[in-house]
Amino acid sequence: MMGRDGIHKKTKILIGSNGGLTGIYLAKELRRMEDVILCGADSSDICTGRFFVDEQVCLPNAWDPRFIDSLIGVLDAGEVDIYLPTHSREIKAVSMNGSRIRRQVGTKFIVSPYGTFEALDDKAAANRNLRRIGIPVPDLIEGLSERYPIFMKHRVGSGSTGVMVIENPVIHKAYLDTCKDVSFFQLVQGREYTVDCLFDGEGELLGYNQRRRIKTIGGAAAITQNDHRFDIDPWIRRIASSWRFRGCVNFQYIVRDGVPYFIDVNLRYPSGGLPLTVQAGLDIPRLVVEMLLGRKVGPGDLKLTGTPDTMYRYFEEIFE
Repeated sequence: MMGRDGIHKKTKILIGSNGGLTGIYLAKELRRMEDVILCGADSSDICTGRFFVDEQVCLPNAWDPRFIDSLIGVLDAGEVDIYLPTHSREIKAVSMNGSRIRRQVGTKFIVSPYGTFEALDDKAAANRNLRRIGIPVPDLIEGLSERYPIFMKHRVGSGSTGVMVIENPVIHKAYLDTCKDVSFFQLVQGREYTVDCLFDGEGELLGYNQRRRIKTIGGAAAITQNDHRFDIDPWIRRIASSWRFRGCVNFQYIVRDGVPYFIDVNLRYPSGGLPLTVQAGLDIPRLVVEMLLGRKVGPGDLKLTGTPDTMYRYFEEIFE
């Protein structure tokens, strides 16, 4: 890659929100690539991700009005070639302001269009919109339910914060009266899956890996296992024919009696199981970088083997 002075330079990659699980994993994985300089951005100087990058910068949180101006300043001053946002709010803010960022800096990034966020980021809206195109979803409960247990989750956000099963109408009514940012759904029981998908810049589905979430910690997969017994391909393509997706997207669904009930659409990297997908042959971080560098990525780059079969995650400490 040529720098502003016309001299060959390494590709500089900024990983957003690199204090989180996804940002740390991306840094560790992209370190395998040649001729890259890895930078990290987080809202705090006390950030685990800084141990895995060459440079670290501080940015406001994505919901701070200063975020986009600060981001543009960092991308420009640092001559950043590729930007990989990782947090759901960060990605949404970048999608909303994508045209402005591209006008002001030459940094490459890939996120889904803002119209897709408007349709699918809010859990209740996603439920209604998916149902409208014939995708199976749990019943959305907008008043007191006639049957329990039911499922509650925040309307916008990721992870398992605020997620709970409600067993009776007394507790349900208490949350209805006091919480305006949550939604309630029929509780569907069955095998829970996540499918990690990669889309190109035109919205074409390039490949996916389907896996079961065996155990989670804070919403992120701690134990996950490849499982392609259920054919999810036609359902993903039906959704992708209604909304444009770009880059890494993951869908969560529960299979009951041969029917996939979609419970989440996440317009970001998966929060826990991406390492298994990469090890099984769909190297999403590398392929995203190569797409942003202008290389055409096609079926020949997607060698999904399904092995290894299972991922186990554990904590590891760093001291200084």
